[in-house]
Amino acid sequence: MGLLSLVAVLALGFGSVAAPHAKSTAFLSPDKMLVATVIPAGKQEGAEGMESRVEIRRKDGARLRIHDFSSADGEHGFGVDGAEWTADSRFFVFRMRSSGGHSPTYAPVVFWDRTKNGFYQLNDYTADMTFSVTAPDKVSMNAWPDLKPVTIPLHALQDSQLSKLR
Repeated sequence: MGLLSLVAVLALGFGSVAAPHAKSTAFLSPDKMLVATVIPAGKQEGAEGMESRVEIRRKDGARLRIHDFSSADGEHGFGVDGAEWTADSRFFVFRMRSSGGHSPTYAPVVFWDRTKNGFYQLNDYTADMTFSVTAPDKVSMNAWPDLKPVTIPLHALQDSQLSKLR
C-alpha cells in the first residue's frame, strides 16, 4: 500500500470509539504498522451499521484476519460500539452490541491478538456500563452477570477466560 492509499485509509477516521453507523472506520495502531477497520455489514437498509465486519491489515495493505459479526436476518448479529488499540499495539479491542436488541445489558468484549493472529471473545464479561483500555493492555469492563467492575491485562488471560472466534 503506497502512501496515498494509507492516507486514504486513515482519512476514513481513527480514534477510540466507533459508533454503529454506515461508514467504515479505520483505527491505526500506535506503532503505525497495522490498520483495523470496522466495516458496516448489516443486511437491513438503513441499519447497515448495526452489524459489523472487522478487518486487520498491515500498513502495506496485506490482510491478516477478518471476522464478520453479521447475521443472515440482520437481527441476530453484532455491531462494534467502541474500539481501541492497546498502547503496545498487540491487541485491537472492541465492545459489541446485539443488532436485534437482545440482552441489552450484555455487550461482549472481543479482541484481535497480534501474536496469535486471531479474534477472541472474553467469557463472563460485559462492557455495557464500563469500557476503557489503558496501557499497556488493560481493559476495564464489568463481570457478567453481577456487573461488578473489573480491570484485566489481556496478556495474562487464560484459555478458560476466552472463546476463539472462527
